[in-house]
Amino acid sequence: MNTLQPVERLLGFIHYLRDEGYTVGISEITDILAGLDNGKLANRRHARNVIRALACQDADDWQRFNELFMDYWYVPEETIDTSQPDNPAMRGHDRGSITGIGGSTEQLPEQLGGLTGLKGSGAGRQKTISKADFRFLNDRKAMLEVEQLAEQLAEQLNRRLRRKTRIRQSGVRLAIRQTIRRNLAHGGFPVKPCFRDRRREPLHIVILHDVSQSMAWNNPLLFRFARGIARAFRNSDIYAFHTQLFRVTEFYREQSLTVMKQRLEDRNHLWMGGTCIAESLGKFNYYHAARALTRHTVFIMISDGFDTNEPEYLARELARVRKAVKKIIWLNPMLGREGYEPDRNSMRAAMPFIDRHAPAHSLDALKSTMNYIAGECRGVG
Repeated sequence: MNTLQPVERLLGFIHYLRDEGYTVGISEITDILAGLDNGKLANRRHARNVIRALACQDADDWQRFNELFMDYWYVPEETIDTSQPDNPAMRGHDRGSITGIGGSTEQLPEQLGGLTGLKGSGAGRQKTISKADFRFLNDRKAMLEVEQLAEQLAEQLNRRLRRKTRIRQSGVRLAIRQTIRRNLAHGGFPVKPCFRDRRREPLHIVILHDVSQSMAWNNPLLFRFARGIARAFRNSDIYAFHTQLFRVTEFYREQSLTVMKQRLEDRNHLWMGGTCIAESLGKFNYYHAARALTRHTVFIMISDGFDTNEPEYLARELARVRKAVKKIIWLNPMLGREGYEPDRNSMRAAMPFIDRHAPAHSLDALKSTMNYIAGECRGVG
């Protein structure tokens, strides 16, 4: 094991673990050094156990740790020069000891600059990854965490809407506050009672999801978001498009994410080169709109807006949709990124028919859209 520059070697190992998907931050490193008694502990098994206990977050991390530990810290025997008695790789090799991991905690602050971007866990980490642009997240575990949270957003919206009630003139549950306010002219006597009733008609969402090549960087996040909608709102309807349009609702409701993507790829529903937004929307209007759209529908377009069709074509088809639905929301993963300007032709033509043109590059952006839907759909049902 290499014992030169112990703190640097430890940080190298931390970076190695993070590249493999581990979540290790400054607090974990400090605890590791404390557990190793600032590097004075030379027992290999104990040192490995200390690092593993503090670096592993789940069973998968735990199972992979030993192999990664040995790969990083131990030099294959054929590379060791036994003729050099002071060769660092030979120290403790036969004894099974471990050295060169330690270093005092006073050394940490100036050497941990590269690790400050991602804390180990907790609210601070979640806030950081919520705001992060998904396209530029390099930590695999952070990316998976954001994807999972995006899928959970839909269920949170569903729970919020289920709690919504409406006030009626007849019913079983008396709405006390509304009854008092309504009967102030009668001295508060409930001459005209009000009743609270839960909405019976669930929110209806239709999504057209752009899965063309230009969306490939952003779609891991947006797939999970759309999949969450499909699974949380059972009467929702999902369509994917690139140069063609496909109804994919049953695929997005697949229990396994891996199986879902495999089924889509098997049918050539993913990652085609061009984008025909207007043409795909026209096919939706011709074949599906009469059945899929109602006056309560929230219609969501997920696309970067780069269209090979004529802008007038897109405007005409969006106008047809606008007459039939409650709201049109356009989620654009490029919107909000520095230097990006919406396509002047297609998006300019689309804007008069869109109720909300919203960014979709981060978890916080998607949360904002969910809050908008919850606020605008109080009258559903």
